Amino acid sequence: MTANDLIASALRLIGVLASGESPSQAESADALLILQQMLDSWIAERMMIFTLTITEFPLIAGQQTYTLGSGGNFNMARPARIERMGIVSFNNVAQPLELPLEMLTDQGWAAIPVKLITSSLPQMVYDDGAFPLRNLSFWCIPNVPVSVRIYAWQALSQFPDNFTDVTFPPAYLKAIRYNLAVDLAPEFGRQVPPEVGAQAVASKAVIKSINAPIVETHVDEAISGTMGGSKRIYNWLTDGPSSRS
Repeated sequence: MTANDLIASALRLIGVLASGESPSQAESADALLILQQMLDSWIAERMMIFTLTITEFPLIAGQQTYTLGSGGNFNMARPARIERMGIVSFNNVAQPLELPLEMLTDQGWAAIPVKLITSSLPQMVYDDGAFPLRNLSFWCIPNVPVSVRIYAWQALSQFPDNFTDVTFPPAYLKAIRYNLAVDLAPEFGRQVPPEVGAQAVASKAVIKSINAPIVETHVDEAISGTMGGSKRIYNWLTDGPSSRS
C-alpha cells in the first residue's frame, strides 16, 4: 500500500475528504511527514516491534570498541534498542559456541578498574547508545578471532514517498490507518470521531498482543522440585535444599 492510499483513507475517517476524493499535493506532503513521525515513534515501543534481527559481525583481535550503525564498523541500520548480545567462539569450527554477553550499564562499565585486559572470550559489553552510531566496547578485549551476535529490534518499514508500495506484517495496516487519522486531526482542524479513536486504540492493542515477548520464568528446584519421591524444600539456615518425605 502507498502512503497516499493510507493518507486518503485516514483523511476520510476524520471527514476531511469525501468518498472518491484525493488529497492535494500539499495535503499529501504534510500528511506524509506526520505518518513518518508516527512510525518513527512506534519503533521506540517494544510492543510494536514484530521481531528481532540477529546479525553477526567479526571482532578484530586487540580492538575493544566498535561503532554500530549505517557506515560504522558494524554496518547495519542503527536499532532503537539492542535486546541482547552473544559472543561466538570458533575453537570448534564445525560447532561454534555462542555464550551470552553481560550488557553493562554506564555504572557497570565505570566500575571496571582495568579496561584493557585481553582474553580469548569477552564476557561483557558496554553500549553507550550514541547517535547516529552506537559504540560497543567489549571486556575483555579478544585476542583470538571471535564474532558477536546482536539481537536488535527490527525497525518498521518507512514510506520513502507518497507513491512507493510498502508492506507490513498482519494487523499493521489497520492500526496505521486509524492512528494516522488521530494524528492528522489536529493538523486539519478536525475532532477525532469517538469510533475512530476507539478503533485506533483497539487496533494497536491487537499488534501489542501479538508482539508481547514470552517471559521465561524459573523456580529453584529447592523450592518446587522433587527428587526420589521426596519434596525438596529450601533451608534458609544452610542456604540450600533439604528433603522431607
